[in-house]
Amino acid sequence: MSLQQLYRLQQVDLEIRAKKQRLGEVVRAQKETAELIAARTRLETAESALAEWQKQRNEFNRELESLNRKAKQTEDRLYSGSVKNPKEMADLQQAVAALGRQREALEEEMLEAMIMVEETEAERETAVAAYKRIKSEWEADQSGFREEQTQLALALGQLMEQSATLRARLSTELLSKYDHLSQRNNGEAMALLKLNRCHGCQLTVSANLVKQVQQGKLVNCGSCGRMLVSG
Repeated sequence: MSLQQLYRLQQVDLEIRAKKQRLGEVVRAQKETAELIAARTRLETAESALAEWQKQRNEFNRELESLNRKAKQTEDRLYSGSVKNPKEMADLQQAVAALGRQREALEEEMLEAMIMVEETEAERETAVAAYKRIKSEWEADQSGFREEQTQLALALGQLMEQSATLRARLSTELLSKYDHLSQRNNGEAMALLKLNRCHGCQLTVSANLVKQVQQGKLVNCGSCGRMLVSG
C-alpha cells in the first residue's frame, strides 16, 4: 500500500476538478452577454421602427401624389371653360375645396412621418454604434476564451490519463475508501500530517496515531476522518 501514491492521486483529481470548473466558466463566458443581447435588441427595435415610419412616409407620399393629380384634374376641368352648368361648377368648386382640405391633413401626417423618420434614423445610428462597440469588446474576449478552452481540454485529457494510471496501481479496497472519503470531504479524502497536526481540520493528532502514520499504516484523523499521510 502506498499512501504517497494515493495522495498523488488526490492532487491529480483535485486538479481535474478545478480544471473542469474553470472549463465550465470559460464555456459559459463564450455565450452572449446580457449587455450584447440588449444592444442588439435595441438596434433591431430601432431598425423596425425606422422601417415602419419610412413605410408610412412613402404611403403618405403616394397618397399625396394621387391627391394632387386628382386636384389638378378637377381644377383644370373647373377652369377650362368647358363647364357651363352652374350646378356642375358648384360641385367642382366643392370638390376642389374638399381635396384641398384632404391635402392639408395628409401633408400634416406626412410631416409627422418625416420627423419620425429623422428621429428613428438618429436612434438607429446611436444603436448601431453602441452595438458595434459592445460586440467588438465581446469578440475580443472570445479569442482568449477559445484558446483557454483548448488548453483546458488538453490538460484535462492528460490529467485523466494520470488519474487512471495511478488508480491502476492501487488496490480496489483502498480506492473504495478513498472515493468514499473524497465524496464526503469535497474531493479531499487525505490530509497531510505535519508537526502532529492534521492539515485537513487543523487539529492535533495523538502521538499514537502519528507513530502509525510514520510507519506507513492507514490511519484516519479522529476529527475529520481523512486518511493521514506524512507531509
